[in-house]
Amino acid sequence: MLPVAPGPAGHGVVRHAALVAARVAEHGVGAGVPPDLAHAQFTDALWGPDIASAAAAFTAWAATAPRPLVVTLHDVPGADPDPARDARRTAGYAAVVAACDAVVVSAAHEAAKVAAFSGRAATVVDLPVPRPVDGGAEPGWADRPTLGVLGFLYPGKGHADVLDAAARHPSRPRVVAAGGPSPGHEALVAELGARAAAAGVELVVTGELGDADLAAAARAVTVPVVPGRTVSASGTLATWWACGRRPLAARGAYVREQAARRPGSLHAYDTLDVTAALADPARTRLGAPPRCTAGAAHAALYRRVLAC
Repeated sequence: MLPVAPGPAGHGVVRHAALVAARVAEHGVGAGVPPDLAHAQFTDALWGPDIASAAAAFTAWAATAPRPLVVTLHDVPGADPDPARDARRTAGYAAVVAACDAVVVSAAHEAAKVAAFSGRAATVVDLPVPRPVDGGAEPGWADRPTLGVLGFLYPGKGHADVLDAAARHPSRPRVVAAGGPSPGHEALVAELGARAAAAGVELVVTGELGDADLAAAARAVTVPVVPGRTVSASGTLATWWACGRRPLAARGAYVREQAARRPGSLHAYDTLDVTAALADPARTRLGAPPRCTAGAAHAALYRRVLAC
């Protein structure tokens, strides 16, 4: 199996590809020489500066790629508030789907979108729950109650909503953004800092963290929050689970689906209220992460595709 995910090692989709490759290796599927199939990851941001360029780059590569060709789609279009952008992205993703032999998505609502814009059936495989790395440093900001958000900072992820929730609480808990800004959004740190200062809330932006320090941060946060409502599928949610946390998660298509598939794994909300979680942080702890089928499910798909 040839895994393909062009981009920086720290990108969530690139990390996903590496994790899937490691998991399928545990189920008897390795990197064949020559490879018996290719498994590519596609999100437009990894393959080009815009969706048209990204789709063209992918389809050009696909024409020479080992076959069969499996693609996992990320950030699947179909619900963008900008209809023109949604139409452009939908057309690009449809071209990618047409170039492949099998399609994987991470949620049933994504499969429904793929069926709508391409007429193709996609296999749903849950995002893998990573195995956290031990040995991270105990964060200095954990000396008082905190609300925490993991991962890159970018517009729409919901950090502002968490700051507002902290401001509404009488104790004004510290807000921790465990990560740094995504490329091109460095100004967001100053914007969030100004919002926090105006509300009388302390904001800590850690900057990029290694795996061990990220796991330590996830364990140390008093109240874990997943505030993004429009996320297609959330690797951040899986990271919280891996670190034994049951986060407060903004109700959207993916969170609703995960709440139904994995009862007790999260606290879904419409309006963020941190009162109960701050009063009883134990309610945000998990005894064990949810069961993860990634790896076994991918290996089974590969075998089906190779048998066709």
